[in-house]
Amino acid sequence: SSVAEVLGKPVVTIPGCPPNPYNFLATVVHFLTFGKLPDVDHLGRPKFAYSRLIHEHCERRAHFDAGRFAMEFGDAGHRQGYCLYKLGCKGPETYANCSTLGFGDAGENNWPVGCGHPCIGCTEKGVGFTKPIHQVATVINIVPPQQYPRIVEENGKGASFAAAAALAALAGAAAGAAVMLTRNLGLSHKAEEAERAKAGSKTEDQGEV
Repeated sequence: SSVAEVLGKPVVTIPGCPPNPYNFLATVVHFLTFGKLPDVDHLGRPKFAYSRLIHEHCERRAHFDAGRFAMEFGDAGHRQGYCLYKLGCKGPETYANCSTLGFGDAGENNWPVGCGHPCIGCTEKGVGFTKPIHQVATVINIVPPQQYPRIVEENGKGASFAAAAALAALAGAAAGAAVMLTRNLGLSHKAEEAERAKAGSKTEDQGEV
């Protein structure tokens, strides 16, 4: 039986290791302000803090989408801040606001992923302190690509002389076409002005007659 069932009263759970004090304070202020507890999920957690996966708003999410992962601590990907999914980050299956709400005004990167360590899922029942820290997480709503690009790609050899010459020829042709177009537009404009002047002269002659 749950604590709520034993007490016969609603119970709010603020999980974390340790819980973010702002989540606790916000819950208390909500109760004092509105006279009721905030909306909670099926585990009794306030939805304002535990309704979204860490993975959805993680600062390293772009690397996940691009298939850039740290494969081991200290490798090139880890040093460049790549996604920690392959190192066992539990963000894809953990609901919390760790990545969006700083912990205790301690500055930036004050949570595990920001410090370069995978999330351990401490706010999620059945994940934190249950699954091995470096076991790959179960991705709930977004699956990573099947193939991953290499962290360090080989540099290209550059364009050949023939390719460079062809590119220069194309650029020259484009520039020449632009010059001719500008010249033709100028001539057309002058011709229009001449026609207008001629028409104006005829009108004046007819008026004098």
